[in-house]
Amino acid sequence: MNLSAYISRKTFLSFRKSFTRSIIRISIIATALSLSVMIISQSVYNGFQKEIAQKVFGFWGHIHITDIQSKRSIEPITINLTDTLLDSLETLKLPGSSEVPIRHLQRFLVFPSIVGSKAEFEGLFIKGIGSDFDWNFFQDFLKKGRILDTSNTNWVRELLISEETANRINVDTGQFVILNFIVENERLKRKLKVVGIYNTGLGEYDRKFALVDIKMLQELIHKGPMEVTGLELFCKDINQAESVNHYIYENMLPINWYSETIREKHPYIFEWLALQNTNKQFILFLILAVCLINMATTVMILILERTHMIGVLTVLGMSRWEQRKIFLRYAARILAWSILLGNIIGYGLCFIQKKYQLIHLSESDYYLSYAPVDLSVFPIIILNLIFFVVILLSMIIPSLIIQSIRPVQALKFR
Repeated sequence: MNLSAYISRKTFLSFRKSFTRSIIRISIIATALSLSVMIISQSVYNGFQKEIAQKVFGFWGHIHITDIQSKRSIEPITINLTDTLLDSLETLKLPGSSEVPIRHLQRFLVFPSIVGSKAEFEGLFIKGIGSDFDWNFFQDFLKKGRILDTSNTNWVRELLISEETANRINVDTGQFVILNFIVENERLKRKLKVVGIYNTGLGEYDRKFALVDIKMLQELIHKGPMEVTGLELFCKDINQAESVNHYIYENMLPINWYSETIREKHPYIFEWLALQNTNKQFILFLILAVCLINMATTVMILILERTHMIGVLTVLGMSRWEQRKIFLRYAARILAWSILLGNIIGYGLCFIQKKYQLIHLSESDYYLSYAPVDLSVFPIIILNLIFFVVILLSMIIPSLIIQSIRPVQALKFR
């Protein structure tokens, strides 16, 4: 029989002084609240990362293929796609893998324009999209109207604009706007009907882009159906985007073409997310430090309460390490109750926020109108394990106070 485990189990709830029992209860509640804050911080950060990344990737895809000069040119530069290249991308397999990593690819053509209504004018990039465009992302952010109908052989006179742009130029669905273009030093106009208004929450994109049928832009600038600004590639697994991009650039593209991930193309949003990760780590470290102090204080109080017992056990021949293990088991029991209560509180609050979205945010500042939470179980399990192990191992230090307790003095202590 493990003697330290037996003594710990039999004596944990037998503390005579109500003060000591109160200390244990306070320690459990304080540690549970600390863990719940850590769970909420972890869940909110993961929710931010997932929601914002999905928005950016939904708007632009995971990988862009364009002409290498397009980043340094004001004038739109197109690439000429071939069926062979498209087939190769759709069936691409990375070395050593039997899976096709690319889920979807779609063409796009971007051209600058001045969009005007009866009241206002606004400079925008007009993004032409075709029948291969994946509308799953935009369906969730469509505020009014409908999506573009790009299935016709001839281009349709339809426009999809952001809610911010619609407010700026004072138009609504069903109304017409004039798109002004400069093509080969000639001013051209196109009258389009606003059929839909969207709001992704990504202000940098919403205020700059509007969507039209790609065939309209191709006809406008005298391009064929396979001449586009570039390709947007969507990967099945976002973690493969870097390796897929590297393989495509090195092995599949002409020398004057360029491919890059959206993380490389628009780094500032992901840098902002990385900064939030730093803030999250600081918060977790600070809360963990508070928990360590709280638990260390509790363990020392328990040791002082059991000073007489320590003296008796020493006289009976129990080693100091076995005595310390008794109090480490006390700490483990307190931690176990704290973790159970902390998970109930933390997960409960996260569930309420996810379902009812009670906490609202400024969408212009945070790209989201509410505080998102991610209820994935695995990260929380890891957090709980780290929390338990780090605090329990740290309790070895305050338990060293047992080494300084002399049996003769301890037996006199009541």
